[in-house]
Amino acid sequence: MDIYYRTWPPSAHLQPFIRELLLLDVAAEPGEVVPAKAMAANTEQCLVFYLRGQVTAVQPESGTTTVYAPTALNGTQSARFDFYISSRFRMLSVQFQPGVLAKFLRVPLPEFTNARIDGEAVLAAEIRQVQEQLVNAPTYAALGELVEAYIWQRIQRLGIAFQPFDRALHALAAHPQGYSLDQLAREACLSKSQLERRFVQQLGVGPKLYGRIVRFSQAHALKQARPELDWLHVAVACGYYDYQHLVKDFRQFAHATPPALLLAQAQAPDRLARLVR
Repeated sequence: MDIYYRTWPPSAHLQPFIRELLLLDVAAEPGEVVPAKAMAANTEQCLVFYLRGQVTAVQPESGTTTVYAPTALNGTQSARFDFYISSRFRMLSVQFQPGVLAKFLRVPLPEFTNARIDGEAVLAAEIRQVQEQLVNAPTYAALGELVEAYIWQRIQRLGIAFQPFDRALHALAAHPQGYSLDQLAREACLSKSQLERRFVQQLGVGPKLYGRIVRFSQAHALKQARPELDWLHVAVACGYYDYQHLVKDFRQFAHATPPALLLAQAQAPDRLARLVR
């Protein structure tokens, strides 16, 4: 199985809007099974282009199965999904900075939570044209250039701007254990009820749930980056009262214990990736 996996920052002028770009390209041999990707809850909000093959998502808790559209808009994910991809598969994901997707789409995001909305249903013909260009792109570098050109053109056309709420959101995303609702509301220049409504509008979930998912994601990422750390150290470093509180979040957001989630993710395509040119 040949796997190309890469993440990279966007061009400087797009960095206030895009956190990173992600490319995954898989070519499996006939009869070779591509391992599933166990995707726990996360706050990533993305525009994803499936350029070859398809994704089938299964939610372990409910057993619900969904096949995603060729272009998908990803909202905040508060539950685990297991992703199964075709033996020949290519995807390009634009991973927005917190809160930017709602501005980019000019629509509120509650219905995007735990969903992958068909991009054409929201962005119509313009996104279909971009998809066609990306499918026919001659190189990986051209993929990045084409999608950045589209994103920047739309940002300029919409005149996307930032407000005090966005600063408060970034503060919470960086330090979820360090902010109360009162502090966030003051920083956002909003009342607490206004803050709650703005979170639901731009992130699809309220600030408390958003902060919990961010803290869970940070604990998960810390253990992946530093596997030598024991789970109690990870829990305390990420602001949990003790290991059991961390386990509670893992059961809610990953439908698994902490060790079981890492085991489920060990053979995911991005973990197996070896760069090929």
